[in-house]
Amino acid sequence: MSKSRNNALEFSTVGSEVLESTDAVTGKRYGALQIINDATFSALTAGNVTDTSKLIGQTIPAGMVIYGEFSAVTVSSGLVMAHKY
Repeated sequence: MSKSRNNALEFSTVGSEVLESTDAVTGKRYGALQIINDATFSALTAGNVTDTSKLIGQTIPAGMVIYGEFSAVTVSSGLVMAHKY
């Protein structure tokens, strides 16, 4: 039996990074962005999320999790846990 893609994304075994204000990351792959403190992004690129530009400059409240295949993230303010995959 083959695994579904969701079952294969084991964030905890791959690791995570804490991103804070002015952190800009490119070239890494994140499967989820967990908002720890209210956050805003000035850049957000995901290959499988349509129109991430609508999230730029918006305040994302603490507790939210944004799922996707993120390859570039720039945090303008707040604290974000970026879960690798």
